[in-house]
Amino acid sequence: MFTQSAFGILLFTAALAAAAPAAATTGTADRSGGAVAYLASGKSKEDTAAMRHVARYYPLELEFARKGPSLRQQPADIDVMIKNRDGKLMLRAKAEGDLLLANLPVGEYAVSATYSGVVILQNVTVEQGKHRKLTFEWKN
Repeated sequence: MFTQSAFGILLFTAALAAAAPAAATTGTADRSGGAVAYLASGKSKEDTAAMRHVARYYPLELEFARKGPSLRQQPADIDVMIKNRDGKLMLRAKAEGDLLLANLPVGEYAVSATYSGVVILQNVTVEQGKHRKLTFEWKN
């Protein structure tokens, strides 16, 4: 059963998905009774721009970059896993582009992002009414 807040966020995500560029990915990961809505950008600059406008409405924003010889480049096909403090898998998704937004409940999480076999792990605390941003950067 959805709470009014969860239902509102799911409706917001659905509306955003309809307005976002076609390459963006939306989804809901259902983990033992709790749904985690997320939005992952596609590979286009338009996807990223659209998502940056709505990022503040999500408690967690993940940004992915690959550091090349002269500038930051966008990696593709990043495997993302988010586990709560007890090790329960809350979200598993693939990001085609450089952003992933997740509607996680308040709590402490371990976030892993894997690109070309290299795993980066970061911890984050999601607080009520606050937006957190993590940046994952792989070096060439």
